[in-house]
Amino acid sequence: MHDKNATPIEAIDFKTLQESAEQNKESKPSLSNKSILWFTFISLLFCALIVFSFLPKYVADKHRKDLPEHQTQIESPSLAEPTQAVEEEPEPLQEPPIGLSLKQVSALKQQAEVLLLELIEKQKLLENKAVKKWANEEFNIALTLGSSGDEHFRNQAYQQAIAAYKDAVAILTDLETQVAPTLIEHLAKGDLALTQAEKDTAIVHFELVKSIEPSNTQAINGLKRAENIKELYALLEQGGKFEAANQFTGAKTTYQKASELDPLSPEAKTALDRVSSRLTQYEFTRLINQGYASLKKRQYGDARTAFTTAQKLAPNSDKPKQGIASIEQAIRSEKLSALTAEAQHFEDAQDWGNATKSYQQMLALSSNFPTAQQGLERSRQRESILSKLNEHINRKLRLGSSQVANEAKQLLKEISSINNPGSKIEQSAITLNELIQLANQPISITLQSDNQTDIAIFKIGKLGKFDQRKIELKTGKYTIVGSRAGFRDIRNILSVASDMSSKIISVHCDEPI
Repeated sequence: MHDKNATPIEAIDFKTLQESAEQNKESKPSLSNKSILWFTFISLLFCALIVFSFLPKYVADKHRKDLPEHQTQIESPSLAEPTQAVEEEPEPLQEPPIGLSLKQVSALKQQAEVLLLELIEKQKLLENKAVKKWANEEFNIALTLGSSGDEHFRNQAYQQAIAAYKDAVAILTDLETQVAPTLIEHLAKGDLALTQAEKDTAIVHFELVKSIEPSNTQAINGLKRAENIKELYALLEQGGKFEAANQFTGAKTTYQKASELDPLSPEAKTALDRVSSRLTQYEFTRLINQGYASLKKRQYGDARTAFTTAQKLAPNSDKPKQGIASIEQAIRSEKLSALTAEAQHFEDAQDWGNATKSYQQMLALSSNFPTAQQGLERSRQRESILSKLNEHINRKLRLGSSQVANEAKQLLKEISSINNPGSKIEQSAITLNELIQLANQPISITLQSDNQTDIAIFKIGKLGKFDQRKIELKTGKYTIVGSRAGFRDIRNILSVASDMSSKIISVHCDEPI
């Protein structure tokens, strides 16, 4: 029964508890001496009121043990609705436990309130993480402890309330640490179910993950994939049959459909990559074989296209590079063969100038080609000798000069040391030798004058005045100069050739100044 004169106990209001907890975090102002005196006076007065109000009732109750109690039971506050104040009839204020002051009781109450707030917050958090779906038993144990703590709190047994709240908070804290591992665990189980084509099992796990974390991308995608899992594995099975029969084109088409149906399927991706790789390898091998077949037929354009396409399929392979190198070698060999035949033709025709050009082109293609090196040296030598021979023959008058004649003789000596110099060089050498012999035979020249003109011949000397005089001259060009006082000098050029007969030349100055 409730004593009408007893101090009423307010119902537990969680909003009020939250405000109280926040206020207790603030620093408490220091009391002045006057405030302390007032506080002491009020405390003494309050204690006196308690003694006079409760002591008579306490003694009277001792004598009425057989009478039934008619106190109204107070329900514990629901943790699911912490913001709603519990409507209850206040119980009488109990005496503080032995050895505890009112101040200590107040501190215990405050501690219980803080724990209750923590308990409520953790309950809300875990309910938002669908804890009842993955740890309902542990969660219910925590709620039961919380209700027990509420009962103790209403009975002002704050120490027992604190103990119950602490146990409940410990359980909920442990459940909090299990949220992330639970999410990871069910994602893994969902993925495993997908690999085993277990649609319903996968949906169960991914739905649970979504209830814990609604925006989880892996779970959302997993649910989408689960809807198509049976069709996906049917396509994978069909693709496998194509692949086993070496029908890789059909397998690739089927695996592509599977990948389009489920872009996140690792099985479909692996299968498609595997078949695509084999098709690429087959195509690569076909192109390499085609390239060499075209090369054998000297179809160099087709061969180059095949090797270039193969190189795009396998950039790191050396086979296309080797094929292209073989094309270059074949083309170079053909050109060398053609140039060799051309150079031989020019040599046979003793066209040493064009033969030299052919051998130079051969060395541009293959700098270490011995045939070209030897041919170039041979052609250049004969071209140079033939050129010098022609120069001496075409300017035979110069052979009368000892220096020029010696150069010609040295050239003939060089020709004699050459093995098979060619008919053109041999014939020209014979002609030059004859011209050298003729150049050393003097030619008789008759000079006629007026006995008044002084006559001189460069390289021969002064001849003086005479009417007529014969002189012997070798092959060559001579300048005859005549001079006479009061008359203009004359100058004549005389060309003496080995094949000319005796010649009469008139020299006299007859033009007055």
